[in-house]
Amino acid sequence: MGCISSNPTPTTTQSNLNVPSFAVVAQQVKQTWPDVKKIDRLAAKTFAYLLYKYPEFRGFYHIPEAYKTEAELLNANEIKQPSGNFFSLYSDIVENSDTRFDEVIREKAVELYGLGVRSFQIKYYGESLVHVIKHDLKDGLNVEEKQVWQLFTKQVSDRLLSEMAKFPRKSIV
Repeated sequence: MGCISSNPTPTTTQSNLNVPSFAVVAQQVKQTWPDVKKIDRLAAKTFAYLLYKYPEFRGFYHIPEAYKTEAELLNANEIKQPSGNFFSLYSDIVENSDTRFDEVIREKAVELYGLGVRSFQIKYYGESLVHVIKHDLKDGLNVEEKQVWQLFTKQVSDRLLSEMAKFPRKSIV
């Protein structure tokens, strides 16, 4: 008869084993960033999806309620500036994610706070970006790369929220 090993089996779940370190995530995101940036009208698509899914944000960006569909929002002149601003912000974070991530996150949190962007909007922008990436690059990125983008945008959102929580609340008057 053979011996059964008395080594205890680890209680770590399979999902925990597959979560890479942020350094690995940042590196993979930077590697796929050139492909992601090639998505036609990436900034506008991301913002149009955000405003379509969360119509309560339209007032903050002065987007008329007359736009009923995502396609109408995509072609609206009113989204050009805010979509460009968010895209520029995310672009800076991605491009510095493996070298100056914490520093850039602090800078962008200050920038967003100065613009009056509310912290809860950050999370939804990241989710919208992932949605557009998954939809437009469904064949261009593998499952792991799509998951890495989800991890990255969640980390960016969490860190921006953490930094923005340090600022005094602005009154809504």
